[in-house]
Amino acid sequence: MKIVTWNVGGLHSPMKRKKIVQVLKNHHVDIAMLQETHLSTEEHLKLQSWWVEQLFENPAMGRKAGVAILVRKGLDFQASRQFQDQDGRYLFIRGTLEGQELILGTIYAPNKQDKVFNEKVQRLLNTFLDIPILLGGDFNAVADPSLDRSTSGSHNWGSGGKTISYFCDSLGLLDVWRTLHPGERDYTHLSRAHNTFSRIDYFLVSPVLFSQTQDVSIAANQVSDHAWVEMTILFINQTCFNHHWRFPRDLYDDPAFLPYIRPHWIAYCFDNRKHIDNPILFWEAGWIITGDSQ
Repeated sequence: MKIVTWNVGGLHSPMKRKKIVQVLKNHHVDIAMLQETHLSTEEHLKLQSWWVEQLFENPAMGRKAGVAILVRKGLDFQASRQFQDQDGRYLFIRGTLEGQELILGTIYAPNKQDKVFNEKVQRLLNTFLDIPILLGGDFNAVADPSLDRSTSGSHNWGSGGKTISYFCDSLGLLDVWRTLHPGERDYTHLSRAHNTFSRIDYFLVSPVLFSQTQDVSIAANQVSDHAWVEMTILFINQTCFNHHWRFPRDLYDDPAFLPYIRPHWIAYCFDNRKHIDNPILFWEAGWIITGDSQ
């Protein structure tokens, strides 16, 4: 299954809307997560075509933001509940995809790190502790300035990288592209104002979905000033999900817990350092072993 996340930079132009849908169809995309559509609910309906069977949207506020998820005709996706904010910045769908339960979501994050926005999203998604999450979107932040931003330009991204680490740490998610391409450089956006290339568009997924991921790539820019990120994932028909444990965020700052867990975790990391290149195995085994020490 091919899923893409793409900041389309506004879809008011009928020609651009047609071009976007045509490009997605020609590339055999199954699910498209779009950001910055700049469309109202009524205008989003114009994205429907014979190729698009299901359309989920969160309208823009004026000419800003707006997100949508397009599902191709014939794909087995059953939506049960939809969550969205009032600013057109995120849209989360709870449902089943090819029989597998998950949260499918898209995000268009504020241009500057917004702690209130991040915590709002985290609190919402943290209510689904037993459901795998697949997020795609424009997070407007680089995870690692040394790798995810070109050396040209002088734009200061400040603490923007904390946005990505916050979602990954608090929700137990993995940055799919970086995990599969450690140390590599590739970019999704060109800021002409700052003459800087950056990787600010991501897929963040639960480990169980990462284990089903077959490939991820960054496409060439076309139509928009953002390149899309494309993920190929294999869904196996199933009706249940084996619970994936997440570290309780409230323990991060627990003064009684931290002195206890620190030596156990340091010892585990040292003893299993040869497995650190396999983040799923390293994490899953880690919590079991440190949990058994309690």
